[in-house]
Amino acid sequence: MHINPQAKQHLINGIANEGYAILDDFLPQPIVHTLAVEAISLHTHGQTRRAATGKGGGEKPDNIRGDFIHWLDDVERSEIQQHYLECMEELRIELNRSLYLGLFDLEAHFAVYPPGAAYRRHLDQFNGDSKRQLSCVFYLNENWQCEQGGQLRLYLDETEAPHFVDIQPQGGRLVVFLSGRFWHEVLPATRERVSLTGWFRTR
Repeated sequence: MHINPQAKQHLINGIANEGYAILDDFLPQPIVHTLAVEAISLHTHGQTRRAATGKGGGEKPDNIRGDFIHWLDDVERSEIQQHYLECMEELRIELNRSLYLGLFDLEAHFAVYPPGAAYRRHLDQFNGDSKRQLSCVFYLNENWQCEQGGQLRLYLDETEAPHFVDIQPQGGRLVVFLSGRFWHEVLPATRERVSLTGWFRTR
């Protein structure tokens, strides 16, 4: 299965013009459902770990973020995980062709937020390390309702009263944004919130 050409162009235009893009129905719902089941199963069976901040994932969890993560492993990828990564590889090639970003690879993990968990305002690039160029969040939450919270708050500027956009974590939605430009946070939700989060990197 290949990404719809119109979908790829929508993402490219958004990044080129605004620095970010939001695309619904990036992959079919059966794939979204299967990925969600895998993520929740990994978490239920103790195969996720409490996330930490800092380069390399940090050493200790802190109060900045409350999610649990499982990195997609080169050896133990499931068939559906491999399918997702192949679609992202197709997107990487098109982004490089159209925007000359020099993207080399993708690092990605499942992120599971228990009810009430959040991730305080942060930037995805580390100090002195700009390899992460494009952040990608693919949501796996089926039948998400606005009142359940859990939005991705993307800050559009750094003024005293900044403008921002709140993005609902609806299953099948892909959000991409320039990692070094946009501060963002994950707001708490009333139900478990699941995503595949990753970063296209340069060498």
